[in-house]
Amino acid sequence: MGSPRKVEGPLYGYRAWRLRGNGLYSFTGWRPWPTDVPKAALCWRNFFPVNPHVAPGSGCNCGIYAWKNVPSTPCSPQGMAPVWGVVELTGKVVSHSMGYRAQYAKPVAIKYSPGVEEVAVKYGLIVLEDLIDWKGNTLV
Repeated sequence: MGSPRKVEGPLYGYRAWRLRGNGLYSFTGWRPWPTDVPKAALCWRNFFPVNPHVAPGSGCNCGIYAWKNVPSTPCSPQGMAPVWGVVELTGKVVSHSMGYRAQYAKPVAIKYSPGVEEVAVKYGLIVLEDLIDWKGNTLV
């Protein structure tokens, strides 16, 4: 595991959501991602009086996850049909070999699939024909 470090500018990664109505949901979440502010990461350990910390924490696996590169075979997490997109990561970020864990994330682009138009308007997203079309920043 890497150590969290503050990102000086926006960093971009790829991630999947489940689409419910006109909202984007994490595969383990029951609330939609916010449309007006970045989503903030929380650590479940902070609900107990042992080692509270700001996510992503060192020695922990908390944070908002994103891939560094477009997955070669976009999977369907937990057997659900995903919608793939790009997130802007800010705050503290841990860099791993294949991806990131971030303190904050905001959707900025989504791959076209039937039904994403309303979500794209609601979140102010760029619609991409293919995720490879995204030309954003990366962290090495």
